Amino acid sequence: MTSRTAADVLSDMIVGRPDFQAAQASLERAVAESFLSGDVIQPVASADAKHLLRYADVLSHSSEPRHRELAYTTIALLREYDAVTGFDQELSDRVLAIAEAVLVQLGNFPGLRTLQQGVGSRYALPLSRGTLRIAKEVLQRTNKGDAILTDTQYAITEKMRGEDYFSFSGPTSLGKSFIIKDALYDIVRREELNEHCVVILVPTKALIGQTAADLRNLLAEVPEVNVATYPSLPKLLRQKYRRTIFVLTPERLLRYLANPVREIDYLIVDEAQKVIAKNDARSSLYYHAIVEATRRFATKLVFASPSIENPELFLELFGRATNGVISVRERTVAQQRYFVDLVSRKQYYFSGLDTKPQELRDPPAQGDVLDLILSRSGDRKAIIYINGSLKSAEFALRLAERRGPVPHERVEDLIKHVREYVHKDYFLGTTLSRGVAFHHGKMPQEVRERVEQAFADPDSPIQFVVCTSTLLEGVNLPAKNIFVLSDKHGNSTFTKIDFENLAGRAGRLTYDFSGNVVCVREEANRWAGGTRALIPRAEPARAESFLVKPANNRKKEYTDIARILRGEDLPGKTSADHRRSVEQYASILTLHQIDNQQTPLRSYFLDKVPDGRDLLKKVAASVAVPPDVLRRSPNILPKYQDRVWNELTTASAEPLVAGDADLTDVQTFLSVLSRLSKLYGWRSTEVSGTDPLMPRNADDAGWERRLFYWALLMRGWVRGDPINRVISSSIAYYAQRGWISYRDYSREESLVTEPFNRQSAKHVNLIIEWTLRDIEGGLRFRIIGYLQNFFDVSVMSLGREASGINVAALVEYGTADPRAIQLQEVGFGRTVAAEILSDHLDALQFSHAHELEDFDHEAILKSINLSDEARVEVENIMVKVDTKVGA
Repeated sequence: MTSRTAADVLSDMIVGRPDFQAAQASLERAVAESFLSGDVIQPVASADAKHLLRYADVLSHSSEPRHRELAYTTIALLREYDAVTGFDQELSDRVLAIAEAVLVQLGNFPGLRTLQQGVGSRYALPLSRGTLRIAKEVLQRTNKGDAILTDTQYAITEKMRGEDYFSFSGPTSLGKSFIIKDALYDIVRREELNEHCVVILVPTKALIGQTAADLRNLLAEVPEVNVATYPSLPKLLRQKYRRTIFVLTPERLLRYLANPVREIDYLIVDEAQKVIAKNDARSSLYYHAIVEATRRFATKLVFASPSIENPELFLELFGRATNGVISVRERTVAQQRYFVDLVSRKQYYFSGLDTKPQELRDPPAQGDVLDLILSRSGDRKAIIYINGSLKSAEFALRLAERRGPVPHERVEDLIKHVREYVHKDYFLGTTLSRGVAFHHGKMPQEVRERVEQAFADPDSPIQFVVCTSTLLEGVNLPAKNIFVLSDKHGNSTFTKIDFENLAGRAGRLTYDFSGNVVCVREEANRWAGGTRALIPRAEPARAESFLVKPANNRKKEYTDIARILRGEDLPGKTSADHRRSVEQYASILTLHQIDNQQTPLRSYFLDKVPDGRDLLKKVAASVAVPPDVLRRSPNILPKYQDRVWNELTTASAEPLVAGDADLTDVQTFLSVLSRLSKLYGWRSTEVSGTDPLMPRNADDAGWERRLFYWALLMRGWVRGDPINRVISSSIAYYAQRGWISYRDYSREESLVTEPFNRQSAKHVNLIIEWTLRDIEGGLRFRIIGYLQNFFDVSVMSLGREASGINVAALVEYGTADPRAIQLQEVGFGRTVAAEILSDHLDALQFSHAHELEDFDHEAILKSINLSDEARVEVENIMVKVDTKVGA
């Protein structure tokens, strides 16, 4: 047991003292009253403030995280109170001086930078504290040398050093991405990475662009390294760069493993809680992708997760040693948490000393949630969490209607881009003009990234962004205030891990000492009952997985897998996500049996299911499709893959799309989709869940109509049509059909079917959101999986030459031009790749096989016709790295 210091003992005594508790409670209530009601009923006494300053200084010397966090929280609250209500000048100066001393002791250098942006302290630091600061600034400097690690960040990097398998967790404000980037800067400069690679696994495509751009900036001075975002490495990049960082989703990692060009030395899993997420069909893909990577290569593993008690679980999940584990609890930004009940007309704050809600005397002064957000945000940035992309746009529009115009040249440029790129009537253009944006994972990457940049810019008048669960998946959009209007993520209620990950975005490092998390109940069925218990700060939650030390009586997951293997239905009312997850684990388990892999999944299945061994043998023996195909598509049941295999191994077998097929004809794609829907059983596999591909109870005409819609969408996307043209095509489809159906929950009968009106902004925006959703979630996520699986089976059964066109690749990149695909694989977006090919082809050199061999970025950048978007991408991707390569 670690010996306790005198500061630890003193801190225990302080926390237990009635005078400390009373003074802290007085300060918390005053700050809460000021924020929620705009008026402080009982001001903080100067004597109490002075006592709290002394206590905070002592607490900062403790080695225990709860004491250190309390020291920081006390300082942050005093600063907040001083900024809003105000102490006298002498006490205000003292708060500033003690704050500096506490931050030095805590090693919170981002906080120090924030402090020093204001007026400097009139008091000099004690000599010992000044010396400590200098020592930490030297010892805790990052590998690149351009920043200082906090004490907690430094402890993690030191623990990580020399560990082949490492897992760490901490609050969102900890700066996990910053720690990972610091480690990467060291890793990629080592010569042993030559002709090898690092893979960073991220939850969604929405995170790929942001992560890749950050890494390219970080590694601008490392000439041997490039950052890739697709599972292939073009010839140009292989020749110029000996080391690679891939930023991939689990699906793309599986594609890379099908034909790896470089061995994976490190696999870094960001947002690792996704690997064990319950009722999330993609968690099984995470598990499978990591198992496959470690099966193929001697891969070192790093897991980063939000604050959980047992980060070792991720190492246990993959049978690795658990020496390299650390869980930290300190936040670098303090948080105040509030619950405003607009239904019962009450408002509460939560103390940092306990978890009980403290009711304020005054009820909410605001009549609705819009007034609440506008009045409590003041001039500070705010994020509003909404569960659902359509709802986010609708709420942003409502919020924008309450605000005046915000004339600003850069915002006007962004509005122009949005209207040209998406549609002239897109609601985002309207909301941006009033300083409000919305953001969700189905938006085009180019638009989403511009919204992020505009919101993150402290000088931008974009003050509000209405977000969906992209925040939970790691998109970096911190703000002073977060208003949480729903207690759900998709169809599931928040877990504690989900909520903490979301709430952790409140407070911007280097801008704020503290952030405000405001949970708002505006509907009777929101924030009712158990979910309110999520709001107060609490000890890190314990993560669980049925794949790690399941209790003796925990068998359901394994008996459900057994039912799928037997071809039985799951019992009771089962969500589509749960069913899909079980099916995928069944496919993965079958593959482990075929490969004779000793994995926790297989071992526990044999232990929990009485006839498991015989069942697995029987199922594995019945699989006809080659294992290498099965391992690339665990999201498709083997019985459907076998059906395709059996069809393609007959004498009359034909490819899905012949090499000479007309890709401008919608009938080409309609025949593709008709064939896929029959072979893969879409009438049972794709008619349930959120946003299903196909209608559940459609007659033949309705079924064909939906297939024709997907064929139109696929034809336009593969043809290389810009987003606005694809959307216009969808609008034309609905205009020809003559009617539109949608849900309006403000009506007694929520399902609305009415004549389609091209002049209706609501109708047009519904189709815009549906089209964006269908491109990303339908075409480039669900349908592409079937396309790729069919092509993989074709290559195995017919050979590459007889397999025709790989339509999956065309759907992935949104073009049938192999040169545009090469440019996207280098790192350019779809729109910029098309612009470069159209306007600057003379600066490019391709081989006869359409491989990119040379890229004259200097010639392209000299062009006065180059768009701003293309210029940014060329500079970010080519200039920095090319200059280093040629140096």
